[in-house]
Amino acid sequence: MSKKKEFNNLDLLSAYEIKNDSINSIKLNDIQLNPNQPRQFGKNTVEDLIQSIDRLGLIEPIVLRKLNSSRYEIVAGERRFNAVKRLGWTEIPSIITDAEKDKCFEMALAENEKRKNLNPWETGKAIQFLRNQSQKTADEVAEILGYSQRYVKQLSSIARLDYKSVNNLINSGIEPSVKNLEMLLKQKEGRGGEITSPQQIYKIKINYKSLNPQDAKLFLKDIKELLKKYKLEFDNTK
Repeated sequence: MSKKKEFNNLDLLSAYEIKNDSINSIKLNDIQLNPNQPRQFGKNTVEDLIQSIDRLGLIEPIVLRKLNSSRYEIVAGERRFNAVKRLGWTEIPSIITDAEKDKCFEMALAENEKRKNLNPWETGKAIQFLRNQSQKTADEVAEILGYSQRYVKQLSSIARLDYKSVNNLINSGIEPSVKNLEMLLKQKEGRGGEITSPQQIYKIKINYKSLNPQDAKLFLKDIKELLKKYKLEFDNTK
C-alpha cells in the first residue's frame, strides 16, 4: 500500500490506495479512539459538524483499523465519530483498512494535514513520533508531508514545547503560528524572544471628557507618550 506524492490533491483513500468499494456500518460501541491521534486541540469541538451531519447526513465515511474480531480503532474521522455520537447514532458508515499501526498513523497525519486541521506544534509532535517511534528519517517524513527537510526540523524543534504552554498561548488569543511558537520556545528555554499577535486588539474605555479642558489636555498628552513608548495605537473615536 504505497503512498502517492502530493496527497493534498487527492482524497485519503486514493492517496493510500485503500479500496473503498465496500462501506460497512459499524457499531459505535465497537469503535475506540486512537490514543496517538495527531490532532490534540479541538477534537471535541464538533458543533459545526453536528449541524451539517444532522442536515445532510455523513457525506464521507470514517476510516477504521481492525484490532480483532469485534473491535476497531479510528484512523481518520475522529471528529465525525464524536459528532454522530452526540447525535445519538448507534452505527457509522466506515471503511476498514488492513494497514499496519505505523502506516495508519502516517495516514492520520496526512488526513489532518490535507484538511489543515493541525497547528504547527501538533504537526511537530506527529513528526517527533514518526522519527522516534517509527524510526523515520527526516527525508522520509519530508516525503510523507511534502515538506522540506528544513521545515521538518523546524517543526521538530517546536515539538519540544509542552501541551500546557501551547494551550495557554492559544487561550490568551495568540495564534499558534510557527513564529509565535518559536518565540515561546525561546522564552521557555531562556533565549529571549517576543511573541506578537497583529490580530490582537486591546480596547480600554476612559471617560476623560469629565476632566476640565486643561487636565484633559495633559492626560491625553501623557497617554500618547505612553502609547508611543510601547508602540501601541490610540483610537480617539467616540
